[in-house]
Amino acid sequence: MEQNEYESMNNHKVVRNRRRGSWSVTIAILAIMALVGVGSWGYYQNKQLKELKIAVNNQYNRAFVDMSDSVDNVEVLLAKSLVTSTPVSTSTMLQDVWRQSNLAQTNIGQLPVSPPVLEKTSNFLTQVGDMAYALNTKTLNGTALSDKEYASIKKLHGYAVSLQKNLHGIENQINAGKMNWAGKTTNRARVLTTAKTNDPQSNQMENIDKNFQEYPSLIYDGPYSDHMLKSKPMGLKSAKVTVNQAQELVKKFFGSDRIQEVRKLDNNEIGSIKTFRFKVIFKNSTEEQGAEIDVTQQGGQIYWMLRNRDFGKDTLSMESAKKAASDFLAKNGFKNMKDTYYQKTDGTAVICYAYTQDNVVVYPDLVKVKIALDNGEIVGIESKGYLHNHTQRKIPSAKLTMEEARTKINKKLTITNQGRAIIPTEFKTEKYCYEFKGKSDGRDFIIYINALTGAEENILLLMTTENGTLTM
Repeated sequence: MEQNEYESMNNHKVVRNRRRGSWSVTIAILAIMALVGVGSWGYYQNKQLKELKIAVNNQYNRAFVDMSDSVDNVEVLLAKSLVTSTPVSTSTMLQDVWRQSNLAQTNIGQLPVSPPVLEKTSNFLTQVGDMAYALNTKTLNGTALSDKEYASIKKLHGYAVSLQKNLHGIENQINAGKMNWAGKTTNRARVLTTAKTNDPQSNQMENIDKNFQEYPSLIYDGPYSDHMLKSKPMGLKSAKVTVNQAQELVKKFFGSDRIQEVRKLDNNEIGSIKTFRFKVIFKNSTEEQGAEIDVTQQGGQIYWMLRNRDFGKDTLSMESAKKAASDFLAKNGFKNMKDTYYQKTDGTAVICYAYTQDNVVVYPDLVKVKIALDNGEIVGIESKGYLHNHTQRKIPSAKLTMEEARTKINKKLTITNQGRAIIPTEFKTEKYCYEFKGKSDGRDFIIYINALTGAEENILLLMTTENGTLTM
């Protein structure tokens, strides 16, 4: 090998070695930079996580303190309501009790504890607020609370004092740094769904809830009253029916001679009234013109039905339609029903019927009937209100006469009709009232005066058109 070639080869080796050394240094530098970057990123992430935990912890602390403050206010307001001298003053206190209990409930929902842990505490606050709202409606009308109602408030106040003391104890531990909510955020989903937890916060909350193990049952005019929560449908018959029995009832309801097929669809297992649902195909008719119908699993009663078909020209008067619908109800077990209001649309009329007892119109026991105005066929029925509420009432003796109740009506209303009625409240309870229909400035109104207290319970505005009457 010539000298020049040898030197050239050596020179190439030197260059390659230099390049290798250069790449090694570069890789080392990049590795160091990467490690530094990862370390910086990890430090940054750790810092962010700590800041997040602090922020979340502060948020939970704020929610807890706000809840505790609201409970303090509930306790003070309940105490004040026990010594007020007028119904108006009592009403003011009870309005604030309702507002503060709702605020406490809102803040409970923001705490990272499983719902069962504070179930009884939450129920207590709900009932406190709801009872306050119900009693406020009474005192707002100038009616003083009864001794029994004051006794209920006193019991509630005692439980509020107990809850207040326990919350203050937890608040003191939070302020002393002995309790920390942030540790619960790493597995929030588990905390929110597990009834039993080992963390000190939940244990403390469980101890609070134990104070309500002997919490008294309350009966009052409110949607969360114990008797409302446990209410069952009263209009259902006692016997349960099978699917086959329900199917035979459907055939009898429509008339077997009209039916081509009764097809089982599904079961409705949701709610307090469970039903079997069927599709009915009629003879000489398409499937699209069939009907769907629900039969109650208990009692075998018609809960709901609707037929879909085209409707021809109206041939029935409203009086004839009401007579046909009334006969239909009587034939199917709905006795002593009185038509109230109706609405005409697209060749049909929907007529509302209320049960009557001793000449008292019982509006909660309501059935709606849809009738075709071309031939009088019943094409729809809904008996939900009736099946939930129907029972023989023990109608109380009125404390006011009709004439005494009439003096409560605004003089601007010219009374055209009067009677007696039982009306539902928004709390699913009932009021026994005198019902006065009248006119003012060309508009129709219905006013309900409580037959026991003389309070004005409700005012309805009637919107009457050629197609029927709506209440507002």
